[in-house]
Amino acid sequence: MSVTLAPESLPQPALHSFISGVGDRATPAALAALRIGLPLRLRRVARPVRGFSMEITTEAGAALGWLPREDEEALAALGVIPETAAVRVVAIVPAFQRPRVRIEILLPETRDGVAPAA
Repeated sequence: MSVTLAPESLPQPALHSFISGVGDRATPAALAALRIGLPLRLRRVARPVRGFSMEITTEAGAALGWLPREDEEALAALGVIPETAAVRVVAIVPAFQRPRVRIEILLPETRDGVAPAA
C-alpha cells in the first residue's frame, strides 16, 4: 500500500547551519535565554568583521554571533533576503566554555523544484 502525503504535511525546505563566534559575541545572559524553537534574526552589518557580514541576533537585538560565510553565499544564491528570513534555534550542544548553537533558516517555497532567482 502506498501513502501519498498531502503537500501541507511536507516539511518546508531549510538551510541548517550554526552560529559562528558565539564565544566572542554572545553574552552569558543571551545564551541563558536560548531555547529550542526560539526565533532569531539575520542582520547585514555595514562593515564585515573578520570576513563575516551577516550577524545573528535575538528578536530583542542581542548579538549572538555570525552566519558562516558559506551559508551566507548559499542564501544569496537561492535569492533569500536575510533580513526577512525565518530563523530559529534547533539545537543547543554543550561545549567547552560556550555551547554550539545550531539554527535552521527556512527557505521560500519553490515551484516545480525551482528556487527563486537571486
